[in-house]
Amino acid sequence: MKTGALILASADYGRELLERGEAPVFFPMHVLDGVTVIKREIAVLRRAAVSPILVLTGHEGEALKSHLVHHQVLCVENSDYRRQEWEETLLAGLLEAEKHMDRILVIPAEYPAFSKELVLELLSCKKPAVPVYEGKEGWPRLYVPGREREEVERIPVEDAGCVLSLLEENGLLRAEAYMRRQRESNALGFRFRLVLEKENEFFGPGVYEFLKQVDAAGSIQAAAARMNMSYSKGWKMVNQAEKEMGFLFLERNKGGKNGGSSMITEEGRLFLEQYHEMEKALKQAGQKFFEQYFREYL
Repeated sequence: MKTGALILASADYGRELLERGEAPVFFPMHVLDGVTVIKREIAVLRRAAVSPILVLTGHEGEALKSHLVHHQVLCVENSDYRRQEWEETLLAGLLEAEKHMDRILVIPAEYPAFSKELVLELLSCKKPAVPVYEGKEGWPRLYVPGREREEVERIPVEDAGCVLSLLEENGLLRAEAYMRRQRESNALGFRFRLVLEKENEFFGPGVYEFLKQVDAAGSIQAAAARMNMSYSKGWKMVNQAEKEMGFLFLERNKGGKNGGSSMITEEGRLFLEQYHEMEKALKQAGQKFFEQYFREYL
C-alpha cells in the first residue's frame, strides 16, 4: 500500500500572528529554526520515506507553489478555502489525496514540530491512528480511505512536538525552542580528516595528536601510554613523517637514570602549527558548506 502525506496549507492562517507581530509573512513560509515551516515538514516526511506529498494550497497559493518549486511535491489549489470550515477543508484535501495514495498522513501546516520517529510509528499502524501526548491528540494523523468508520487507534507518544500549534499564543516561540532542543540532542553533523600525502599518506590527526602528546609528556613512551598505543607504533609514525618531509620532528635524548626524553624541534613545531591552522580553516569553510547544502536537515 502506498502511504503518502497531505499538508493542509490553504487557509488564511495566522491573522492573529500577524496582528501580534509574531509572523511577518504567511506562516508556512516563515523561517523557524533555520528553515521555513513547510519545508521543515516536507524534510521530515522525506526522511521517513513518505511519498508522494500533496500540499493543499489556497491563500498565498502562487507564492507557496513558487516556494516549493524544487521540492517535488504536488500542489493542489483549494479555491473554496475562504468559505470552508476546518472539516470541509480536511475533506477536500482527503478527496484529492485519495487519487494518489492508499493511506494518508495528514499534517495541518500549523503543526511542524513532529519527528521522523513519530511518522515511522504511525506508518507501522494497520488502521487509522492518532498520536496522543499526555492525553491530548496531536498531528500527523493516519487516515485510511474506506475505513473511516473503524475505531481510530490512539498511539501514546513521548513526542511533545505533535501537539505544538503555531496558532496558539507564543506558538512560534514554543515550537522553535522545542525543535532546537530536539536538533541539538540529535543533530546531524559532519567530520573530515586532514591527511597529508606524497606517494602514501603519512600525516593526519593521529600523528598530529601523538606529537602534541610527546610535547606535553616529554617522551615517546609517555605519549604512547597516554594514547593507548604501543611504543613501536609511535616511533613508526614519527619516523615515516620525518622520512617523507626530510627533517626531524623530534629531538631525542637517550635515556639515563630517568629514561630517554624527546622534544619537538622548531621545524616540527612550525609544521604542526601550519597543519592545525589549515585544519581549522577547512572546518570553518566546511561548516558553511554543510549549512548551505544540509540546512533542511539541521
